[in-house]
Amino acid sequence: PASRVPRVSPEQAERLRAWNHLDWALYAHLNRSFWRRAEAFGTERLREEVTRLRRRRHALARRCFRGGGPLPARAIADGRLRPFQPPGRAQILGYALREGLPPAERELCARLATPELQYKDILDRRQFGGGNAS
Repeated sequence: PASRVPRVSPEQAERLRAWNHLDWALYAHLNRSFWRRAEAFGTERLREEVTRLRRRRHALARRCFRGGGPLPARAIADGRLRPFQPPGRAQILGYALREGLPPAERELCARLATPELQYKDILDRRQFGGGNAS
């Protein structure tokens, strides 16, 4: 609720704006760059591609994931697919693989379901070798 949002003083607001200035400049640049490229690609063509991507994602979710979509972390038995739960009330959802997937399909589906921290660790091992623990 709005009553729980802490108020900041004008001085704090100014410090926050200064602190976030580079983030905002980067966002604004990338946003302008994206829309230039989207227009060059063709906005109608982009809409069609997005629609195709969403259909494919939906089909893969139905094929790969138990329940066809995200689940609470406590419902995911495989620790490699269970997302980190930060302290607080936010709940990060994840995906559990359907039973009986053939090995090649199971690997594809696991790649789609791997949470960001575990995926980062996979990328670290691939880039830096097996000895890097993060």
